[in-house]
Amino acid sequence: MRGKTAQWVRPVLVGGVFGFLGLGLASARADDAACKGLADAMLTNAKTAYHSVGTISFDPKDPPVPGSAGAPNAIATETIFTGTQVFVKLPNGEWKDVHADLADLRSKVKQSAMSFNDCAHLANDKIDGKDLTVYTGSDKTDAMNVLTKVWVTPDTGTLIRSETDIAGPTAPDGKVRHQHLSLHYDYNDIKAPAVSN
Repeated sequence: MRGKTAQWVRPVLVGGVFGFLGLGLASARADDAACKGLADAMLTNAKTAYHSVGTISFDPKDPPVPGSAGAPNAIATETIFTGTQVFVKLPNGEWKDVHADLADLRSKVKQSAMSFNDCAHLANDKIDGKDLTVYTGSDKTDAMNVLTKVWVTPDTGTLIRSETDIAGPTAPDGKVRHQHLSLHYDYNDIKAPAVSN
């Protein structure tokens, strides 16, 4: 997983499944309707069982992470949140219970959700024939720049899709690198997977 980049990506794989938690913790600015809609969707997902699949893509123009020669420019991510446990799919295809502290994760989700600003409520979009509410938002700090777009089911307030661009120092060398996190969510018949020992 691109060497030491995995040290930063792991929180995204585990927490980003809740809606990219912990990516930035700027001052709370979710005070307009669009930012509130974005924050509410993230907070709802932190309490709702789901299955997410997606991809984390790395910008090939960025400087390589030390020790990551030959690593792919994109990695798959798949997560199941049962409401009480978080499971991630490993590169070898096996599932692992990450033994997440849900109270801590939800706290980070709340902090991250409230950090978005410059939000916009875009025109509704359709996915699989369903009308969805669409929001965008950004979170910029001295160390990190996060831009996100989410598709939300109006009747449940849950995320259906998210596209997030992240720029910041993602390795110990401190150089700025760029990643794109694309996630799709479903909520039907969510069960814990069989895990490896």
